[in-house]
Amino acid sequence: MTRLFIVTLLLIGSMTYAQVPTPSETYAGRMLIQYATVHIGNGEVLQNGLVEVQNGEISRVADASKSRVNAADYDTVINADGAHLYPGFILMDSRLGLTEIGAVRATHDYDETGDFLPNVRSAPAFNTESKIIPTVRANGVLMAQVAPTGGRVSGKAAVMHLDGWSWEDATILSDEGIYLNWPRRYRHTGWWGEPGSVKPNKKYDDEVEEVYSFFKEAKAYSKAGDPEEKNLRLDAMSAVFSGDARVYIRVNAAKDILDVVQFIRALDLPKSAVVGGAEAHLTAIPLKENNIPVVIDRVHKLPKQIDAHVHEPYALAGMLRKAGIEVAFSTSGDMEAMISRNLPFQVGTAVHHGMEYEDAIASLTLTPAKLLGVDSLYGSIEPGKRATLFLSEGDALDIPTNKLCFALIEGRFIDLNNHQKMLYEKFARKHGIEP
Repeated sequence: MTRLFIVTLLLIGSMTYAQVPTPSETYAGRMLIQYATVHIGNGEVLQNGLVEVQNGEISRVADASKSRVNAADYDTVINADGAHLYPGFILMDSRLGLTEIGAVRATHDYDETGDFLPNVRSAPAFNTESKIIPTVRANGVLMAQVAPTGGRVSGKAAVMHLDGWSWEDATILSDEGIYLNWPRRYRHTGWWGEPGSVKPNKKYDDEVEEVYSFFKEAKAYSKAGDPEEKNLRLDAMSAVFSGDARVYIRVNAAKDILDVVQFIRALDLPKSAVVGGAEAHLTAIPLKENNIPVVIDRVHKLPKQIDAHVHEPYALAGMLRKAGIEVAFSTSGDMEAMISRNLPFQVGTAVHHGMEYEDAIASLTLTPAKLLGVDSLYGSIEPGKRATLFLSEGDALDIPTNKLCFALIEGRFIDLNNHQKMLYEKFARKHGIEP
């Protein structure tokens, strides 16, 4: 079966497309994808690659020019000469499936009332029927970490693949990590289009002390064994101190990041990460020394300081990688769920401003998989891993050439159509334009 035939099948499928694509069954046959440029996800590239998929799992990866294959041994053969094969991109710190329409509060399910809520779980709130999800995976984003945002300790994040009948189907890890919103030493007034003045937070020290007190209490509780009266909030924190859950700390300012590093050291947290990290390049040495990765909240934004170079957010990822710090990406912020589909292109901007290309691919695939603790099955195109990958006609980080031929999630061919494509085709035909 050629690549052209696969595209034809997807186009036929679009004729019966509903508002949200129906999850498909795992492809049970033996599949061969050959002649593509294979971006493994670990920094390596096969210019003329050969990838075998069987029963939803990658069974072989090799150089096609050095391997002999018999097409008759396969149920499906995809000749992908000139195209690029990537592991599925992974979006960190996302509200996908937790919100639908920004202006309609009833569709928001990511911000609970209260300050310290580690027992709040994202996975059961994940809506597989979201119309936003198909628009995101059409650009190669096939997995996401979904996390709440409210309070001081927001709750538990979950790792989801973006295909399934229900949240149980989509769940890879239901309680992967805890999100903490670090207090801000300074508060910025106004908004991004019209910034206001910067004011000191007079309660900063008190707020930091509250965080310390809560974590110390939770740590003591985790060492107490099995108490007669269970405290649900403190019990939810136990995985943090055992190393089974990572603490993701949302923080941006350099001084605040230094306080976070001290906090991680003082509490002896086994696994942690900085999320946001707008000024992480100014604290690269302590971050590197303490092996703290950074999840950059978005690339396309203004610098935090008015006197900083306008390209600073674009170059941040490259600077951190050159300092030896592991990097992953999210798109959190204003209209976050809607612009999640632009994740590959934001990372493409980072490449244009100094980040190595294969480093960027790793930061979208294997690095987040390692942070999430799922790298044994996801994040790279290697034998034994689940077939969550996609084929693009060109560079997946470039807007004009990111054109997916097909995508697999755990060995299932997924429908790459969405309501935006449907509306484009509808009105293109109306005005006599060939879609």
